[in-house]
Amino acid sequence: MRIYIPIFIITLILLAGLGQAQLGVPNLKITQVKYDPFPAESGSYFKLFLRVENTGQAEADNVECELVPKYPFSLDPNEYTIREIGRLPQSEHAVIEYMIRVDADAVNGDNELSIKCSSDGLESGSSITKKLTVNVKASNPEPVIGMIKSTPSQIRPGMEEVKLVAEIQNIGEGDTKLTIVEVVLPKGMSPSTSYSNINNLGTIPKDSSKEATFYIDIDKSITPDLYHVPMHVKYKIGNNPEQIDKRLLLEINVRPAPIFVVEEFRAGTNTGSDSFTGYVVRSEKVISPSSISQAGTGELRIILRNAGEEEARSVSVRIFKDTTQPFEFDEIYDFIGNMKPNETGEVVFAFSVDENAVLKKYFMEIEMRYLEGNDVKTDRDTVSIEVSNPAPPNLLIYIPIIIVIILVAFFLIRRRK
Repeated sequence: MRIYIPIFIITLILLAGLGQAQLGVPNLKITQVKYDPFPAESGSYFKLFLRVENTGQAEADNVECELVPKYPFSLDPNEYTIREIGRLPQSEHAVIEYMIRVDADAVNGDNELSIKCSSDGLESGSSITKKLTVNVKASNPEPVIGMIKSTPSQIRPGMEEVKLVAEIQNIGEGDTKLTIVEVVLPKGMSPSTSYSNINNLGTIPKDSSKEATFYIDIDKSITPDLYHVPMHVKYKIGNNPEQIDKRLLLEINVRPAPIFVVEEFRAGTNTGSDSFTGYVVRSEKVISPSSISQAGTGELRIILRNAGEEEARSVSVRIFKDTTQPFEFDEIYDFIGNMKPNETGEVVFAFSVDENAVLKKYFMEIEMRYLEGNDVKTDRDTVSIEVSNPAPPNLLIYIPIIIVIILVAFFLIRRRK
């Protein structure tokens, strides 16, 4: 009896194995069909097509596959790593695809991807893995700054609408598409008009260049120096919808120059006196009211300071009066001479006022003309003259006279009596 029990057990095991072999099991096979484009390009997307086939002797009920991307590959944000195929009968297949991004820094050559599939769900722990090979062609654009030009050629404080032209060269292996160039201006510089610090260059093919043109204003108070201004070159590569932002540095050289500041201007009579009490404007603040009236005369005294870091030679000042303004100037030019940095100078213009002048403040432009090296330069500013009512007479000065008259009259009346 003891001899037959082991034989019986062995027979049952053999029969169970035979039954399982007759029933069969699913068997998955993964085949890399193709990827498009071929080769894949750095900075772009490609589509990967895979064939999953059931070569076993039974149907697979819950087929799942998972792509395992690694550098230089990553999935599109709208993609999922897992594909659920579900039921896959014996000898049938399914095709799955992925949209895969190649990193912009990828280099030439073959790169590896992995995908694993399971016939009864990935969570079961039973899966097969297939290693895939994808050939990458490096086609990275490389924008750099080439020649830089400006109009005028020498940039100085106080200039407006300075034209800057920067050559953007593409020395890389691919094209930059939808290229936008933006200059981020530092304090003391500003766009002359809206968006004049931004340029749309479109496509820059490899081994070619395009010019980006900007218009900027330079503040008078800026410190002369060589400025390294951030320039952002934003572009797209191939079929990649994501924008690449490359930061470059644009050199803007602001040179020292004379800068004229109106320290003070006075309008009235005897404006050079220390006790002058007429119309005084100092640093744009009115210090005392105007004494200029209709049909009156006076002088306009302007005190200038060279607030720049360069000497101005042969400085002269001109008044630009509107023909509708009620003033007649004896001369519209006056000469100062040379002005070193932080040095002041004065000009005086005599004028008369029309008798029908409207009582208000009149603004007029002045032009400072000077020599810088051998070049004639100009700068402009604004001053004002206010026409007001004549000051009412001071009755206090008549009180002693009135008292004398009253006393004389009193003594005369008394004497008669």
